[in-house]
Amino acid sequence: MMLAASVASAAGADDRAKKLSRQAMEEDYLATNMDAALAKLQKAIKTCGKDKCQSATLAELYGSLGTVYAAGLAKPSDAVDAFKKMLEADPSAKPDSAYLTGDVQKAFDEAKAATQPATPTGPQAPPVEVLEEKPWAEQATYHSIPVYVEPPEGTEPASVTVRYRMPGSEDWREVKLSKMGDGFGGYIPCTATEKPGKLAYFVTAFDVNLDRIASAGSAAEPRVVEIKASISGRQPSLPGKVPPSACPRPQERLSCETNDDCPGSQECVNLSCVDSATVSHPEKEAEAKRKRNWFSLSFSPDLTVVSSTSDACSAEAQKDGKLSCFFAGGVPYTGTPVPSGTSNSLNGGMGVGTMRVMAGYDRVLGTRMTLGTRVGFAFLGRPEKDGKTFLPIHAEARFAFYFNKDPFKEKGVRPYIFANGGVGEANARVSTTVVDDDGSGDDKQYKLDVYQKAGPAFGGAGVGLQYAVSPEAAMVVEVAGRAMFPAFAPVVAPTLGFAYGI
Repeated sequence: MMLAASVASAAGADDRAKKLSRQAMEEDYLATNMDAALAKLQKAIKTCGKDKCQSATLAELYGSLGTVYAAGLAKPSDAVDAFKKMLEADPSAKPDSAYLTGDVQKAFDEAKAATQPATPTGPQAPPVEVLEEKPWAEQATYHSIPVYVEPPEGTEPASVTVRYRMPGSEDWREVKLSKMGDGFGGYIPCTATEKPGKLAYFVTAFDVNLDRIASAGSAAEPRVVEIKASISGRQPSLPGKVPPSACPRPQERLSCETNDDCPGSQECVNLSCVDSATVSHPEKEAEAKRKRNWFSLSFSPDLTVVSSTSDACSAEAQKDGKLSCFFAGGVPYTGTPVPSGTSNSLNGGMGVGTMRVMAGYDRVLGTRMTLGTRVGFAFLGRPEKDGKTFLPIHAEARFAFYFNKDPFKEKGVRPYIFANGGVGEANARVSTTVVDDDGSGDDKQYKLDVYQKAGPAFGGAGVGLQYAVSPEAAMVVEVAGRAMFPAFAPVVAPTLGFAYGI
């Protein structure tokens, strides 16, 4: 039982370590997130401990770690140490060919040389052959350098790489040569020849196992090409090809302090004159994106606070028109209520009645403020009574302030606050039961609709939120509080709408 548990634990550690290694290389390393890749590999190695993973797994982990140090973090000494541990775990291990670069190969070779026994006892690796090459002694600035090599007889390179060091630089870079006739050819790019001086390079051929099988020069004894402003004589070229053309040179620019110092349509940028067409103007671009005229459609129900009263439907209660009582079908109630329990009374609360459909226009002022108007139609108000009808018109002016710095040039969430005022009657409908004296001595009970009128003028404020699916189109949600007068009542008005800017 203990043996089985130990085996299962080892297998689990092995699987966890391999999974972390794959995530580090296939996700983080390829995304150039080297710190994350390093952290996952170190965690994987810690998971393995001293004896929880197979030797092949440890070799894979340390090989990936060496690759990250060499190619990703430019830490060659740490890469060599990692490759040494890889070879200790598995002397036949090699770096993953999918991530192989010249820096990785160099660190691996150094680690391999350091871990080889002083006196070889097994079969020796074949000597590195010499690639046939006729190097060029000089090249003009802003011209690529042709490189062509032919492998010696009996060798079949799988890949050939040129490592070069630009004048004045200590870092090696590399390019791969392509198959060309009997050999391999390519170019050291123009970016390496922008400055005069000595350019160093060497060429290495690898077999399918990524072992070096031939070279031309080395890091210790590289080929040297003198980069000059101009050269005479034969121009460097690949076999059977024309010499490479000159690469574009950086444009010389006039110095300046203001736009007045620059000729024609040029502008002064960073103390140099440049073409206006190449200059970015963030403010002008933002202004072009920012839509200043916004049109909207919206729907809003009125949630009106209804006052409590013990007399809702008597002639006296309906005298000022704030309260109006109707039978079903909109027939006015003109009877005389008889006091009876809760009859003819209203309990305070929220009443729903009037609904509004509105069209709006807002003009953007600056970047964060708008001034606008809403006009529309209100419905579900009280029925006609005594020649007086519900006012179905809604008209308001409003001012809004947006919290985002420049909300109208980008899509996304746009929170804001606003203040408004205008004309629009609000009617809340509630119900009550009335016991009526019809004069016959028999009281009758009726259920009546009671309308509380508020307005027709109002003033208020609220909060809103636009969700812009694009810089010019947005969904709108608002909640406003209104104080209605001269017939006073507080009203809460939620709104849902759509806005479009031009």
